[in-house]
Amino acid sequence: MTDPSSLTTAIDNASKVANTPLFTTVIDKLTGFRISQWAAEGEVRKQLIHDEYQKAKESGIVGMQYIEYLRHTTNLIDTATKSAKYIDPDKPNDIKMDNDFFWNTVEHAKTISNEEMQELVAKIIAGEYNQPGTYSMSTLQTLKMLGKQELELFEKMCSLCINTEQIPQEIFSLPDSIKPLLNSLGIDFASLQTLQNLGLFLPNGMSRSMDNPDKKNFALNYLGKAIRFKPTHETNFTIDLPAFYGLSNTGKQILNHLSPKFRDEYYTWLKTNYKIPNYSLNED
Repeated sequence: MTDPSSLTTAIDNASKVANTPLFTTVIDKLTGFRISQWAAEGEVRKQLIHDEYQKAKESGIVGMQYIEYLRHTTNLIDTATKSAKYIDPDKPNDIKMDNDFFWNTVEHAKTISNEEMQELVAKIIAGEYNQPGTYSMSTLQTLKMLGKQELELFEKMCSLCINTEQIPQEIFSLPDSIKPLLNSLGIDFASLQTLQNLGLFLPNGMSRSMDNPDKKNFALNYLGKAIRFKPTHETNFTIDLPAFYGLSNTGKQILNHLSPKFRDEYYTWLKTNYKIPNYSLNED
């Protein structure tokens, strides 16, 4: 933040939600002032903030600390304002003081200036506020390592997820049929490794088998669209899915707040190249 207008704008934006429980029982306490009161003071308060900022610029280390406080306060209010739209305004605050995830995530919000990251953290704060115990501390640790670029990479990578949480291993052997799509997304195996190191994907490949004694058809789900398979073997009663890389629990929690894009070319590729032993594509 280079001037105090960011804070005054944040307070103005928060004025409509400043009397909700999230603000009155959490944000006001953390900032040390009632945001609804500051918003009501309008131009008088803006001038005071401006004057204090001007003094801080000329006050050495103490002044720098004050400017950092303004930046943190601005980020916190901006994130809380975004979070308020996902919270029932009439819901009482059920957050306990020993809910380390909630309080540490709110504290982390002070350090985030990027709009996209604020939106993600806002949704997670709201989710925990609405239902305490939703998230794990590992999710917070990953949030602290995530930047805008990593978040965008994760969302692009998840546009390749099938059955909500799986990416076929075959993709990263780079068959010619998938290279154009990966190139257009800017994704390769190193991208996956980056996300694994962040704890968003599990570190090793996986496989999965399911019993199918009634020889029912099987549906693969790609972002809400089904690809159906029918059994072709008379005596084999298992569905052996091709090897895949799976999302971690943290990855699943964060993905709930993202919107990966449906890729028509990938959907077409899956119908041609995703093979389940003893099953064939059901075009009916």
